[in-house]
Amino acid sequence: MLCTVQGKEERCCDDGEKQMKKEWTEQDLRRFAQEAEPAFEQVTLTQVNEEAGRIWQDDGVMVDYVLRNGQVDCVLRRQIEADGKLWELTMTAPLAGNTLPEDRMTAREREMCREDMNHDFLSGVFNRRYADTELCVRLDEWADAHRCASIALVEMDDADRMKAEQGEAVMDQLICFVANQWKKHFDRPAERVVCRMSDTLFLICCADKTADELTAEMKKIYAEMPRECIASVGLMRRVAFTQSIAVASTKEVRCRNWDALYQLAEKRLHEAMAAGGDRVWQAD
Repeated sequence: MLCTVQGKEERCCDDGEKQMKKEWTEQDLRRFAQEAEPAFEQVTLTQVNEEAGRIWQDDGVMVDYVLRNGQVDCVLRRQIEADGKLWELTMTAPLAGNTLPEDRMTAREREMCREDMNHDFLSGVFNRRYADTELCVRLDEWADAHRCASIALVEMDDADRMKAEQGEAVMDQLICFVANQWKKHFDRPAERVVCRMSDTLFLICCADKTADELTAEMKKIYAEMPRECIASVGLMRRVAFTQSIAVASTKEVRCRNWDALYQLAEKRLHEAMAAGGDRVWQAD
């Protein structure tokens, strides 16, 4: 395999591919990870639970792309057996040429770049970067105008178990399906937005809604939402899922403490999941 890292080409896996075909030991794996460090920005080796592992359909390398600190990183993952255990080797490096100085961009290019950086690559909804940088400003503007706002945290129940059973590709389809279901109702950036915060966690923010009002709206939407998705990976099949939802309002926290607002919703979400999930948790 030929890996390009910030304009440099490193033949880091020629010998590694040969080694992959032999019996590995944990010592071999750790030595290989150490030798790969100069060619990558980050290299990690972790033991994988057998039940949660084996999401690969073959023995190849899985390639993923993530947005981190304003740049696109290429992430290579491979699962390897060593000393009777299952290990996951992860190697991360920035894509070569994935940054362009803003002083060389046109106004339209800068606008498009910001739009791309603020959206989740997989689902297309807003991402955590948008929530952490621009949504906070929007909430301040609403507060200045004496407008209340409420947020809802939405999490897929038993996500880890489903990922282990269904695999990465099916989960990606399910995440996109769920994101699109909520986006139908919360896609007016000036006042109603959906953000994907992590794998299966979404944040919904809505202006001019109290916690009770948004809770009632979320209950109605969730009651009418499909509880299964048709997975087209391999043999087509229906994958059932449920969600836990918790709501909090700016009227419930003092001043403009948006961290406290998020933590309040997060606390209620954990309570909803502990109660069995598949529900919209009532505001206190």
